[in-house]
Amino acid sequence: MDTIHFFQRFSQAENVATNNTLLLFSRLYQHSPFKFKAFINELLDDNEIQAGIVFKQQRKSKNTIPDGCISQDSFKIVIETKLHSSFSINQLTGHCEAFTDEKTMILLSLCPKDCFLQTQIPHFCKTFSPGTGGEFLC
Repeated sequence: MDTIHFFQRFSQAENVATNNTLLLFSRLYQHSPFKFKAFINELLDDNEIQAGIVFKQQRKSKNTIPDGCISQDSFKIVIETKLHSSFSINQLTGHCEAFTDEKTMILLSLCPKDCFLQTQIPHFCKTFSPGTGGEFLC
């Protein structure tokens, strides 16, 4: 069941919360890619991702100058939700292995308890190196 649904088919509260978060992100992006980008960048504090297509004309590449180019920076957001328990560093490490060659890698942890989030997860993110040359954000 990897497709998000308006009427989710999950029984576990964490999966319902994740589905609703993805549904919110999806609807926001469908309504306005600009507002989606602003929302995501607001979540990331001082970091900024380029969400959306960029149109360029007559931009020099390595050896030639193509007439036009349509591109998009790669990014991936991996979400983990915990409603009643704490995050496990082993589980987060496993989730980080979902990243491949994205320019920006974001681990979004959703939890109503913030004490663990404020100390452990940012520290974990600083020590994690995916080895892809991209930027890793939490």
